[in-house]
Amino acid sequence: MPNPRILFLARRYPPTIGGIQTHCHALYTRLVNQAQVRLVALGHQSLLHLAWFLPYCFVVALWAVLFRRVDAVYFADGVSAVLAPLLRPLGPARFITTVYGLEMTYKNPLARALMHWGVRACDKVVVISENSRRITSESGVSEDKLEIIYLGVEPLELSPDALESVKARFEEEHGLRFGQDRILLLFGRQVPRKGMAEFLQKGMPLLNTDIRLVICGPFASETARLQEHCQSDDLKDRVVLLGPVPDDVLAMLRTSCDLFLMPNIHIPGDVEGFGQTQLECMYAGTPAVAFAVDALTESVREGGFLVDPEDYPAFVAQIHRFFALSPTERADLGHQCRAYVQREYAQKKIAAQYMELFIGKV
Repeated sequence: MPNPRILFLARRYPPTIGGIQTHCHALYTRLVNQAQVRLVALGHQSLLHLAWFLPYCFVVALWAVLFRRVDAVYFADGVSAVLAPLLRPLGPARFITTVYGLEMTYKNPLARALMHWGVRACDKVVVISENSRRITSESGVSEDKLEIIYLGVEPLELSPDALESVKARFEEEHGLRFGQDRILLLFGRQVPRKGMAEFLQKGMPLLNTDIRLVICGPFASETARLQEHCQSDDLKDRVVLLGPVPDDVLAMLRTSCDLFLMPNIHIPGDVEGFGQTQLECMYAGTPAVAFAVDALTESVREGGFLVDPEDYPAFVAQIHRFFALSPTERADLGHQCRAYVQREYAQKKIAAQYMELFIGKV
């Protein structure tokens, strides 16, 4: 059987940062080894670029589908899938899309209707969790079209020499001592659903005062609130608040911090489709403590700790219990985290599942 011809339409792709971008890049780099893949990608964050990018994708896909130059069209999220109904009558190509959850819950009724219309026109709809499956099914997509394929997780890891070099620079700049201080990590886009500001307000006061917290990730709507909290007398010496950090610094933090936190809060219309940052930390051997919100109940199944939503005393108590473990117990937990992520979320495994969809085996 000849290699399938795939048109890969990605409106989120590096160099912009995010879980969807990471997924698209990893999937594409593996598909090109076993298929003929044409990538059409948007490497800009602003939604304004959709005004030209979607029409461009339509023209490229129109030509490919109409003249039978492609076997499958992959719409890398529900936004790009709005083109599917327009292309559907033009040829026999298979249409595949991935839904992360947010596309089905947009507050704008017109945008939400377009997402639903586009996704329903696809032959197969990949959902990244049981939570996103439920949301997508409730939007009117037939159950027999839905396939759960988790996001792959294989983050950057540094060599021992590079790790020590990056760590030393970070320690000198921010006054921390990895391996001696007790250090928590909170990484993610600084938006309300991540619960960062709420944790500073309701969780940090309950923590032992010698526990430090590093917060980093792309600036967003919550940044001003975070800065305000961090300037208070109680927190200014306990929290390191950063914006985006280089990949090598993030890789070092995943490996060197003691615990990763996901104090997410539930916000209607802004769900956490699955979450990769906690799994990337677990891949590096750093356990996660998370509120049992949205799809986090699925991703933190092993090697981490789930706490009832917004129960900050219980969340903090779990952090204290972790630090009370012996070094051997903590090391064993780190090994469990890594084994779990490598077993369940290997990129090679994820790419193979997608390939079955593209060639029509599922």
